[in-house]
Amino acid sequence: MSDNEVEKFEISDYDLENEFNTRRPGRRQTKEQQIYGVWAQEEGDEEEAEAEHIEVPIPRARVLRGGLNFVPGGVQQAGKKDEKRKKDGSGDESESELAPRPMFGATGDSSDEESTARPHLPSSFGSSKKSYPSYSSGPQRTEIAGMRRGGQSSSGNAGLLGSGLGDWEKHTSGIGSKLLKKMGFEEGKGLGKNLQGISTPVEANKRKGKGAIGYYGSERSEQSLKDFPVHDSDEEEKEKFRELLQQWKKTGNKKKIKYIYKSAEEVIREGKTKKLKPADDSHITKTKVIDMTGPETRVLSSYHAIGGQKNIMDEFEENKNRKYEHFDLPELLHNLQILLDKCEDDIVINARTQERESDRIVHLDHERERYETLLDREKKELESLDQVINLVERLDTRHKEQSLSLSEATAIFTEIKSEYPKIYYTYEIPYLAPTYVTPLLKELLRTWNPLAQPTAHKEVFATWQNLVDIGGAQQQPGTDLPMDPYHHLVWETWTAAVRSTVMGPWEPRDCTPLLAVLETWTLPLVPVWIQGHLLQHVILPRITRAVHNWNPLEDTVPIHTWLQPWLPLLVDHLQSVYPVIRQKLSSALIHWHPSDRSAKMVLQPWKRVFSEISMTTLIQSNIQPKLEAALLEMPITPHSQNLDPWHWFLDWDDLLPPQVTLDILERCFFNQWFQSLGTWLSSSPPYTEVISWYKGWRDLIPKSVTNRLQVRQKFQQALEVCIRGLSFQPGAVEQFNLLLAGLDKLIDPPPPPPPGSPPRQRSVDWADIISSARRETLSMREVVERRCQERGTVFVPLPDRTHEGRPVYKCGKLNISFNKNIIYVHTERGWMPKSLTTLLDDA
Repeated sequence: MSDNEVEKFEISDYDLENEFNTRRPGRRQTKEQQIYGVWAQEEGDEEEAEAEHIEVPIPRARVLRGGLNFVPGGVQQAGKKDEKRKKDGSGDESESELAPRPMFGATGDSSDEESTARPHLPSSFGSSKKSYPSYSSGPQRTEIAGMRRGGQSSSGNAGLLGSGLGDWEKHTSGIGSKLLKKMGFEEGKGLGKNLQGISTPVEANKRKGKGAIGYYGSERSEQSLKDFPVHDSDEEEKEKFRELLQQWKKTGNKKKIKYIYKSAEEVIREGKTKKLKPADDSHITKTKVIDMTGPETRVLSSYHAIGGQKNIMDEFEENKNRKYEHFDLPELLHNLQILLDKCEDDIVINARTQERESDRIVHLDHERERYETLLDREKKELESLDQVINLVERLDTRHKEQSLSLSEATAIFTEIKSEYPKIYYTYEIPYLAPTYVTPLLKELLRTWNPLAQPTAHKEVFATWQNLVDIGGAQQQPGTDLPMDPYHHLVWETWTAAVRSTVMGPWEPRDCTPLLAVLETWTLPLVPVWIQGHLLQHVILPRITRAVHNWNPLEDTVPIHTWLQPWLPLLVDHLQSVYPVIRQKLSSALIHWHPSDRSAKMVLQPWKRVFSEISMTTLIQSNIQPKLEAALLEMPITPHSQNLDPWHWFLDWDDLLPPQVTLDILERCFFNQWFQSLGTWLSSSPPYTEVISWYKGWRDLIPKSVTNRLQVRQKFQQALEVCIRGLSFQPGAVEQFNLLLAGLDKLIDPPPPPPPGSPPRQRSVDWADIISSARRETLSMREVVERRCQERGTVFVPLPDRTHEGRPVYKCGKLNISFNKNIIYVHTERGWMPKSLTTLLDDA
């Protein structure tokens, strides 16, 4: 093919039919074509080139089919000469200075000089006649990309052509070299502004196998590593290791081989944190694994075979470029390394096994000592348990034979508790006491009279309390939890004896012996719940029955002498008998006369027992009317005055509330006293006698109301009357004024309220009464009782009358009952709730 021949690039039917057919019809493939395929040289071109010793131009189709292969050019400093070419003497000085280093070349046939310049290629890739693209970056290249050899292009530059590089420009007009020169390129210098550029672009290399990035090591090409070496510490260590491997050669490096010796102790010390492979007989190595990650299912021998699985192509890619020197013997080195690692692993495994077994021996020694100690303790406990069983069997045998005595039982329980305390409490031996000791204690208390001998047998119960009291909770009979054994003994024996005494010969009016029994048998001998049971369910019913049978007019023993001593023990439980007592007292006071002082002796002890309202109601209903009648019957006269009714009234001063005393004075004394004073002043008596009579009555006023404002106002009015009636007597006005001045000093006006304060309210509404009752924690019954007392309305309980289990009271004309602070009034339609205001108005 000549230079002027133009090849057509149209695609014909023949090209389409034989697109993938390398064996064209009519031509037989040579061996080289079978090996290299489309990259094989044509026979005619090769023979023609050998005969004429000229370069065979590359067909354009082959150029396009092969593509461009860029080669590295390195970095050439501007202005430096190629010293190697001077030493070799190839070419003249001018050509070496002018010819730049080759940057890139086209893929095609090269000259024989190019072939001989690459001695590192293996001979299996063809003879020296065949040309290959140059990958060398040495200084022997004298061609520039885009430049032709001299004489082959009219527009080329002979000095720029080298050994075949840039030959493809003979098919063009040399536009590449022209453009480089226009852009400032100078021969022998690098590319770029600072002349540091290279012609090798970023290369794309095929990764070995199917692993991830970096799995097969560095993915850089050998030429890239030469041009840009890596100076990492890892690379230096690898290079140092490679050098050490070559030290055993005679022709290698003369450095002395450094051997590292390790003792067994060092291997064991370094292997403390070493992760070892499991033994072949472990369950992990015997487990079969089905690998379904690949295109085909594979059955592996163990889990460790998964990490060792490699594709054949991956292994080939790894070992393909590996270079070995003479006598490297990598297989032998590998086997030796395996043996060395296995030996170290065996040493570490044996050391760990020895340490584990020694620890196990120490642990077993401790376990043996512990079990020996435990065995000795168990033997002693079994012996002790046999002794306790013998004692319990003896106790049971004597109990069945009915020959067991209380002293013998006490000795057996004392011996078990003192000699074997752990067994005594662990096996709950105290719970055997109620079975064996209860009959003995009942027999002991069968003839005991608590009222006559309150302290008898106290030491026996104190002894058994120390033996069988386990300090448990106070459990009453009938509950799910077991009762304390000592409580059980007291409940079955002592409580039964006291109950039979209270229900039998005991008389409630004679409370002293029974109180002595309860005071003697207090805590800790008798539990609180047992004493409370006796008081509420045994003693209180007897007292209640005795109160109902009590007659104040016939009984010579006052009720407070035998009932009030029970107040410390029955504080709140006696509230149920107080209404009965008040009702009986009211019945007894119906025919009472103020001259009989026995009534005061009966009521005086109950002043602090009954509530204030209850006591006031009792006095207003039964005492106040009789005293008022006696005072109304008493004539008031300045001469020969009979003061017996007045003394009867003064005897009740400590029991009468001050308001009741003022009411009695207001209704029964001051009106008659003023009437008698006016009658006497009309006869113009001497003022001295009037003053003496005035002072006499003033001194007879009860002490509880002497300083009350109402009383002083009455005496002030009396003095004013005396002044008006006796002003004609000389000296009378002055004397009465002195008495009046004394009263004025005593009657001081109340201090004025502070400025801005609300005016004082003289009337008290119902909200204030209820709120004050709540502050005093009064019930609705007490509020009604207090209000009835203020109005003078009768409020007494009705005996033997109840409504839904609650007592019924008589409030004026109505019968009422209380339920949770609600007032119920009995009407024709039944019991109906009413308000406090409506109740007081209707009553």
